[in-house]
Amino acid sequence: MDRQSRDLNWDAVERAFSANAMPLGTPCPIAVMLEVRTEDGVAAVRSALQRDGFEVASVEKKWWPFGRRWRVAARMPTPQPIAQAEINRWLDRLENRIRPFDADVGTWIPIRPGA
Repeated sequence: MDRQSRDLNWDAVERAFSANAMPLGTPCPIAVMLEVRTEDGVAAVRSALQRDGFEVASVEKKWWPFGRRWRVAARMPTPQPIAQAEINRWLDRLENRIRPFDADVGTWIPIRPGA
C-alpha cells in the first residue's frame, strides 16, 4: 500500500471515527483486503495470516486487463489501537510478512466494536 493510499485511507477513518463520536486510539479489530499476484502465493499468504492470528474470510479471483489477481479478505480479531503511527507500524509489519509471496495490502478498515 503506497503512502498516498495510506493517507487517503487514514483520512476516511478519521472522518468515520469523528462521525461516530469515537476517539482516535480506540482499539478495534481490523479487516484487510490483500491482493496476491500468483495462485501459489494465495496458500502461502493464507497460512502466514492464520499463523499471525488473522481469520481469512474469503479468497476470490479477479481478472485484470493484464492478467489476474487473487483478493484475500481477512480480519484481525485482536483489537488494535486506531492511531496513525500504530496503524502504520502494523501495516509495515503486515506488508513485510506478505511481500515474499508477491502480495500487497489493498486496503484496511477498523471494525466498530460490537458490529
